[in-house]
Amino acid sequence: MDRSDMTLISRGGSMSTLGDLASRRNNNFNLIRMLAATAVLISHGYPLALGHDAVEPLSDWLGLSLGDVAVITFFCVSGFFISLSRDRADSTMDFLTARFLRIYPGLTLVLLLSVFLIGPMFTTLSASEYFRSGETYGYATHNLTLLSMKFHLPGVFENNPWPGINGSLWTLFYEVAFYMLVSALGASAFYSEGRKFAGFLMFYAALYVAFKALILNNALFNDFYGVESFFTWSLPFVLGMSFYRYRQHIQHRLIGFLPFAVLAVCTWRTPYFFECFVLVWTYLIFYLGFATHPTIDRYNQLGDYSYGAYIYGFPIQEILADLFKGIGPLSMMLLAFPLVILAAIFSWHFIERPAMARRRELAWFLSSCLDTVKTLWPKAGKGSAR
Repeated sequence: MDRSDMTLISRGGSMSTLGDLASRRNNNFNLIRMLAATAVLISHGYPLALGHDAVEPLSDWLGLSLGDVAVITFFCVSGFFISLSRDRADSTMDFLTARFLRIYPGLTLVLLLSVFLIGPMFTTLSASEYFRSGETYGYATHNLTLLSMKFHLPGVFENNPWPGINGSLWTLFYEVAFYMLVSALGASAFYSEGRKFAGFLMFYAALYVAFKALILNNALFNDFYGVESFFTWSLPFVLGMSFYRYRQHIQHRLIGFLPFAVLAVCTWRTPYFFECFVLVWTYLIFYLGFATHPTIDRYNQLGDYSYGAYIYGFPIQEILADLFKGIGPLSMMLLAFPLVILAAIFSWHFIERPAMARRRELAWFLSSCLDTVKTLWPKAGKGSAR
């Protein structure tokens, strides 16, 4: 085996840019997303097994949970590839249709399974009480809107250390909100015109700094209407967008990671550590994501199981907590992992991928409907004017 088979190497050489590497299909991001979904599973194992006050070891040391790091990973990768998707889309309708089909088929199924299968099996209520409750159906309808997420079904897992049915879904609101941001920027040529994108970044940075200052100096402002949460999770996404916009200027070199790492170390345990950590982590993720190795490349042949693992992990862990009272975090993780993988494989091959394969047909249909409405609307207006 020669040296290139033993080490991670950059396709195109050490001086390749992210733009050079992004144009090729082979990368490690399916694997990175799957590792992030696994990190969420591990992170949730502590509170789901031990209760709200349980703290995983990483939180004490880093100030961020393993789950936080995983979400940062998801959002920075998403910022890059959603921007790429918008750039390559034939139209805004094509882009939005693809994004809808990436999120909603899988989400709809997990909500239906939660309401009509898991709920009746694990509720403390009788079947008639459970199905008569407005909260039962409200769980699915509220969560499909993503605007006012619900995390409980009547009587379901209420005696578990952490009662709830699926606490992972909260990130989907932000994901879809960021899709809308990318769609708007793409439609306004922000990606193709450097000055526009630079202006957007300056505007975003000014808002971020202003809200950060308010948060640091006024505790009453914390998470006012969710603003703090929005800016917290938008940062890795906007960094991912920026890495995409300036991909031709960012070298794929590990040494570029070092200045950011030094900055993160210097700000450790200060109010500014989060921003520095997100910056260094984002750079590292894109370095590793575009590195390659023949063995790792084979993972891409399997599929993108990360979304299914993410949305099914929490309810599966809650089921284990209910069935095995007193189960510890490690045991829960070991039992949950193969079950989550099976659910993720099913979700990808039978729900997610088939749905996405229909995106062009659905986009054409929706565009045709929209064109018809535009054609008829003036006529309807003239008719009513008479």
